[in-house]
Amino acid sequence: MISIIDGDVLLYMSIWNAETKEEAKNSFKELFTSINETVFATDYVMALGGPDNFRVDLYSEYKANRSKSKSTRPEWFLDLKSDIAKEYEGCILTDNCEADDMVRVWAEECKAANLDAIVVSVDKDLDCITGLHFNPRKQTIYTIEEDFADWFYWKQIIMGDSTDNIPGIEGVGPKKAEAILTGLTTTKERKQAVCKAYHNKYKEEGYAYMIANGRLIHIWRHINDHFKITKDYYNDAIQG
Repeated sequence: MISIIDGDVLLYMSIWNAETKEEAKNSFKELFTSINETVFATDYVMALGGPDNFRVDLYSEYKANRSKSKSTRPEWFLDLKSDIAKEYEGCILTDNCEADDMVRVWAEECKAANLDAIVVSVDKDLDCITGLHFNPRKQTIYTIEEDFADWFYWKQIIMGDSTDNIPGIEGVGPKKAEAILTGLTTTKERKQAVCKAYHNKYKEEGYAYMIANGRLIHIWRHINDHFKITKDYYNDAIQG
């Protein structure tokens, strides 16, 4: 079993109540070891968020609502991240993307190679990834089926993500997003419904809003795998 670890999650868990960098580093090691023992991992890959992220270039307000939490991080936080990236052989700092993106890229690569793997994170956004998941905060293992992953993905495209400050369709929260997708069982049906929902709200600006939100929400399946729906497809969907 390969554990595919969202290292940012472990990083923030390790600084909780830690007074020094060394104390946090020890906490990180304990978490890392415990997780891999719990899921019976024989190998791992781990991603930590690097300094650059294309989503910030697309939308300056991306995760701007987290500025307060960043200001409370210990002064040695970035040094701790750098140390972990150097000391854990299977760990990388991401390049112009997020840890989430690399976690999904690796998960897709494991599937293609028929390798057993488990996604380790507390981030619900990663529920767009099919297969085994482990939540280290709740200490729970669960499985995401393909149909749920697809439904969850399109729901996120509709409603955005308040945690990351992604707006989605104005006035549409979880319940309304679920209502838009009710009874739809295929990717094609859900994609068309999303196009119609954006058009109904924003009319001629609907396509631009959908693409902008989609690129913020979409988590890569391979490197530089950005959200794409052509204008022709969109026009056919809203007329259908």
